[in-house]
Amino acid sequence: MKRFKRILLITLALVILAITGGIVFSPYGNHDGFDYKLVEHTVEIDAPADSVFKYLGNSDNARHWSVFVDHITPLNADSFPDGMPGGRRRCFSNPEETGLQWDELITIVEPGKRRQLVCYDLKDFPMAAKNLATEQLYAPLGPWKCRLTFTLFFYEGKSTWWDELKTYFGAYRVKSIYEQNMANIERLTEERYAQKK
Repeated sequence: MKRFKRILLITLALVILAITGGIVFSPYGNHDGFDYKLVEHTVEIDAPADSVFKYLGNSDNARHWSVFVDHITPLNADSFPDGMPGGRRRCFSNPEETGLQWDELITIVEPGKRRQLVCYDLKDFPMAAKNLATEQLYAPLGPWKCRLTFTLFFYEGKSTWWDELKTYFGAYRVKSIYEQNMANIERLTEERYAQKK
């Protein structure tokens, strides 16, 4: 009996240690320049900020740069131009439109500077949180160079402790996707918009 209790205590201690480590080292947390917790990834691109902004505002381009999204379908393009505030779009991970999918509402657009999207109606995710939003932040570093940052955070800071906990662990996957997507965006936009020397 004592041996069983000892094994149980060791197992419990290891689980607590793993959870604590997962939270402490998570990509989700406080980052310089932000006063709220988020996941973020940044790249520098040898192309103008306005050009990169325009490229990412076209939903059809996601099929080229995203490793997670197969395609995006605008839902109300007859009323709101693609990539503009009020625009709604549906994101599909699979070409046959089964499995993972979610909708996005574009809430803020500052041309060449910022685009914010609120995610909702997530389907078939093994782990999901409510009230998630993402931003694309653009900072010109000269006429032919910019810094692009992707973030994921809780919209208006609204979250539950359970959603926060899930996000600490889901952030590892989000960060990996951001890294791959942004490497693709860097390559594709530089091929298209970089200054020809």
